[in-house]
Amino acid sequence: MLAVVLLTLGGAAHEKAPSQPAISIVINGLTLPLEPRPLLDNGILLVPVRRTVLALGLDFTAQGSQMITHVGSKTVILRDRSRVALVDGRPVLLDAPAELRHWVFYAPLRFFTEVLGAEAIFDRRARVVSIVSQLVGRSGLGDFTIGDRTIKVGTVTAVDVDSDPPTVTLAFNDRVRTIAITPNAIITMRDVGVDVDVPGELTDIRPGDYAEIEVLKNGDVASVVDEYGSRYGEIVVTDPDELLLEDGHVIVPDRDTEVSLNGKAAEFSDLQPGDYATIRYNVETGEVREIVAERTEAQTSAQSGTASISDVETDATQPLRAGDTLTVTMHGTPGGAATFDIGSYVQSIAMAEHSPGTYVGTYQIERSANFVDTPILGHLQMPDGNSVVARAPQSLSASGRAPGIASVGPADGARVDLDAPAVYATFVTEAVPVNPSSIYLNVDGHDVTPECLRTAQFVQYLSQRTYPRGAVHVTLRVSDEAGNTTQKTWTFYIQ
Repeated sequence: MLAVVLLTLGGAAHEKAPSQPAISIVINGLTLPLEPRPLLDNGILLVPVRRTVLALGLDFTAQGSQMITHVGSKTVILRDRSRVALVDGRPVLLDAPAELRHWVFYAPLRFFTEVLGAEAIFDRRARVVSIVSQLVGRSGLGDFTIGDRTIKVGTVTAVDVDSDPPTVTLAFNDRVRTIAITPNAIITMRDVGVDVDVPGELTDIRPGDYAEIEVLKNGDVASVVDEYGSRYGEIVVTDPDELLLEDGHVIVPDRDTEVSLNGKAAEFSDLQPGDYATIRYNVETGEVREIVAERTEAQTSAQSGTASISDVETDATQPLRAGDTLTVTMHGTPGGAATFDIGSYVQSIAMAEHSPGTYVGTYQIERSANFVDTPILGHLQMPDGNSVVARAPQSLSASGRAPGIASVGPADGARVDLDAPAVYATFVTEAVPVNPSSIYLNVDGHDVTPECLRTAQFVQYLSQRTYPRGAVHVTLRVSDEAGNTTQKTWTFYIQ
């Protein structure tokens, strides 16, 4: 069993408990969907925050390992693995730490009573959480109003780019809405795992993602923010019901999870240790919506009947970014039809025969690219039906997204008593790591980069000078190995 293997790998897993009826949530008489369901962990009830907060009529923003909501004029911040919620900077102690599991925030019931001002009761026998609050403003419909704008939220069930205008369909609780997307709407793709936003297109939005659509008073759509969680890695253990990635994460699909292997629809049981998998989550429910797996079996040269490939080469000597052009050259039997694949992400890219037996094709990296050590496969098919596939010796990494800056210290707006505080920041990336030599840090108008400790995960500056009372301005710039660049500025105060 996978659970036994997990115990030997790190001790973080546990045997599956006998199944019990799911715990339901009822807010002012409205029963929320069971997914994501509340959890009992060592006797402490953990309640999914996003769905509950939205049902209370409040906003919800996820920023990496923390979430933010507003109760009236107060700002509420909750951080992963912290027992303290901040209400306008004032700490409120909870009876258990908040937890981020598969991109779903969970908090103990006290978060909703002490912090959000709701009445909450957990009936253990009936397995029902009842929450009563005067905050409720949208009655579980997935719509709320801010000024002259309406925000519609929910899980994407369909995207129709062929209609005029194109539409996105959202489901929230039992309500389904189809929203026409006007031409000037700004599309943003947000991977909550790295807290990075990138421009997108409607074609980037997938069913199963969570979306927020901002509609103006005249009915035009101002923006669409598509949120999802993702994880990448090699499969090290498989089980009929779950799999384990090399980073220790257990992936549990459900009946709606789409699985593909080398670009073709597959069953979960087809996956094997050694396959490289990309996992995509719904950030509202935590459900695994998609598993894209790759298995490289092709050799660097191959022959089958009249079809042969002697080699496949690429000009990519380093990770690529959006706008870069990849060129693939393949040598083989002349007179065939040739294509190449970038793993299971982009397939059947046409190659032209520039000279007898020499086939060349190009591909421009898109903004949605996120390839990690992905194989380049060349295909050749002859007129008599014989075909063959071979792999380039080098793999491809590419990313259209800049690195994320996960946390900084002292935090923006923080007031510190030290006159020479340490300044630091941590980074998160997906496909392409940070280039440490790219890191630039300016503190209070001084370039302190040469004095910093710089790594692919963080930068730290231990100040050699003291600062007077007042504002200290910080500017940080960092690039990944593909050249994608992020810049962040913030201010803290010496008191």
